[in-house]
Amino acid sequence: MDFLVECIQKIYEDDEPLEALGALKANFYPLLSKIQTNISQSNLLTVRSDVFWLLSFFVRDKRIPQMGEVLIDFTIPNPNTTGGAYMDTLFGSLFSLSIMPKNQNGPYEYFNDISLESKSSDSALWQILFRHQNDTFSLIKQLLVQSATTKQKMLQWIAKCLHANVSRGHLWNNLNAGIENFVHQNASDAFMLGLTSVLLRLCAPLCESTMKVLMVDPTYCGVPDDEREQKLVSMIKASEETALLPSQENEKRITAAKFNFVTEIFFLTHKAYELSYRPCIERFTKMTRELQNLQSTYQDVASTDPNNDVAKNLMRLLKQHLQKFLCLRNCLMEPENDTTLTKFFEASAIWLVEVALVSPDQLEQMQEFAPVKRLDKNLPYKIEFVPHTLRCIPENIVDNIISYLNFHRHFAPGHFIEFYPSSHEAFFKMIILFMGAPEYVKNPHLRAKLAEALELFLKKQSAAGTTFLSHVFDNHPDRSKVVPSLLNVFVSIEMTGQSVQFEQKFNYRRPMYAIMEFLWTKEEYVQNFRKLAAEAEANMEAIEPPLFLRFINLLINDAIFLLDESLNNLQQIRQLQEAQGNGEWDNLPQNERQQHLSNLQHLGMLARFDNILGRDTINILKLITTEIKSIFCHNSMVDRITSMLNYFLLNLVGPQKEKFKVKDKKEFEFDPAKTVMEICHIYVNLSSSDSFCLAVSQDGRSYSSQLFTYAENILIRIGGGQLIGEMAEFSDKVQRLEKQYKQEQEFMADAPDEYLDPIMSTLMTDPVILPSSKVTVDKSTIARHLLSDQTDPFNRAPLTMDKVVPNVELKQEIEKWLADKRKCASNANSAKQ
Repeated sequence: MDFLVECIQKIYEDDEPLEALGALKANFYPLLSKIQTNISQSNLLTVRSDVFWLLSFFVRDKRIPQMGEVLIDFTIPNPNTTGGAYMDTLFGSLFSLSIMPKNQNGPYEYFNDISLESKSSDSALWQILFRHQNDTFSLIKQLLVQSATTKQKMLQWIAKCLHANVSRGHLWNNLNAGIENFVHQNASDAFMLGLTSVLLRLCAPLCESTMKVLMVDPTYCGVPDDEREQKLVSMIKASEETALLPSQENEKRITAAKFNFVTEIFFLTHKAYELSYRPCIERFTKMTRELQNLQSTYQDVASTDPNNDVAKNLMRLLKQHLQKFLCLRNCLMEPENDTTLTKFFEASAIWLVEVALVSPDQLEQMQEFAPVKRLDKNLPYKIEFVPHTLRCIPENIVDNIISYLNFHRHFAPGHFIEFYPSSHEAFFKMIILFMGAPEYVKNPHLRAKLAEALELFLKKQSAAGTTFLSHVFDNHPDRSKVVPSLLNVFVSIEMTGQSVQFEQKFNYRRPMYAIMEFLWTKEEYVQNFRKLAAEAEANMEAIEPPLFLRFINLLINDAIFLLDESLNNLQQIRQLQEAQGNGEWDNLPQNERQQHLSNLQHLGMLARFDNILGRDTINILKLITTEIKSIFCHNSMVDRITSMLNYFLLNLVGPQKEKFKVKDKKEFEFDPAKTVMEICHIYVNLSSSDSFCLAVSQDGRSYSSQLFTYAENILIRIGGGQLIGEMAEFSDKVQRLEKQYKQEQEFMADAPDEYLDPIMSTLMTDPVILPSSKVTVDKSTIARHLLSDQTDPFNRAPLTMDKVVPNVELKQEIEKWLADKRKCASNANSAKQ
């Protein structure tokens, strides 16, 4: 080696640097070309063991960093090339050696001799992959420390590679990943996962107990491209990343004067994960569904004749899919990379919290904006200060953490709970802080995905039957913020809006309901719900509707929307099933029969979503009303909840229930008996309130004296137990109050029109004047309207509750008229006696 060093130093003494470098390239490029050819013709098992020994000659001695430059320059593709061209370089050949195929479309070389019952992982293959990725990491690390020039060139190679492959993160790329025209546009999954594994190892020092991650400057992605070179930023177009908070129009974001290596490698690694693991996880999720569907289809066909041609073809397809599935699964779940990912994202979560909770005084004193020290502050109840640095942090930092946690939530929850308990507190704190804070994270869908990730920390059952329960819900110092944070993100996703696809809303809501149901088993959290309900009742007329009021209003909206949609879809499904069963489709053209079948399948999918989420929504209402009652009986809420309960109970137990009787209710997750029980529980929970019982009887659309008789008959059939007697008592109370109310209404029948609410046509008890339209309405009516629409109902002008003006004179008139009427009625009754 000393001889080689002397030779190279002599060349540089005799020639100009560029000429000397050219001479080195002329001598060593042929060797590097042979090494690359050898690697590209090998796989993970057959690659020569001396490859890294040969390459180490280029990086092992800091006295001749020019050798590292030769190696890097050799592996740089042509300028303005596609992302796929990076696979055809020497580094690309190393990164592409994997359990996955080098090229996106294959061939797949592992798990090709499997049965449906074979083991799904191979520890020997994992060990080989781990050693190869470790050797690749050592090579890249030596280039980064060899000299300032090799460090800069290596970082630029990584940054340009990521930029050339940026479309891997786009949805269209994932949809078209297997189409030939798109395959060569980007590097393969194998390449990107290999590159990311190296970057993760480079980030390992950031994740140790010294917390070097706190040296990461959060303003890195605020640097525009024309300042990159000056500020030592390698990542291309970093300033175009969508930030947690948007900048003002034409605002120049404040950034540090320059950035250290720790900052560079942190953001490059997050970008690499976004372009590697995230699209792979999306594909893996899709493959899992396809494999389940294919296996189900095969079992249906094979159950009659496993040797027919259709069954054989399905088995062949099944094995092909299973091989692809296992290759990807074993790449994503390789234990060493998985552990490194956990530590990296734990460190990222700690860093995010520290950046967000910096004080104004601290920020003012900073020239660079890295947190440096971990203060580990408790989360605030109210956000008083938002640092400008959040306008530089890209959403993908949070999205990557969510992607990782949700991958474990779906595919290995017990593994995460069991093996990574030390990381739970950091993830929990980060989720709680950002989930309910639009001040920190503008995008409500990103915050909703954080709620999905939180579900990972609920109780899980392992395959061995052991129950694992993360203690963060019981012991975390910031656990009192869980309920307000969860309700905040819940109300930010409008269930019936058009901004998000229905299936995505469904995916958002379900984990939130699971968390609420879990929280309701713990008195401490129930008390948090009670506290928010009390605050809401005390501020029912506030300009900004209280959080808990918005939450229950949305719950009721959701229940109405979901159950109504469910009944409509079930009615259509029944009609289609009857037409199919009666032979009405038999004489139709093939394309029309296929259209009817597609409609039936589509309606079935919608009905399943509606029924599952509708049932979950009603269940949460049932749980809440066991402890929190008076707010539901407030005059601005009571009519809505009673009309909802009456309407759905009538449809499920009344004469029209046969319209929704479909074949195989389980297929559509339709469980009318359970829904009836839940609805009846809500009635009973609120039955102590006279205003609730009276409102039930005043619902002209669905209530009749027969309603609870129908319900009682159904409860007897489905085993309602104690609920049957409780509903009978409730029904008696409703009828008694209805009778009293009718008697009172008789002497109010001739009320002047100006005493009646113009929307509800009922006698006003607290009339108020709307400032814009000047119309007088009852206060409870306008309060209920403003919960979902903050405009004047008569002219659509903006309106809030604090702007309405009490009509004192009219109120006094109505009260005097009522008093006179009651006096007359009393005198008439006395005279009769």
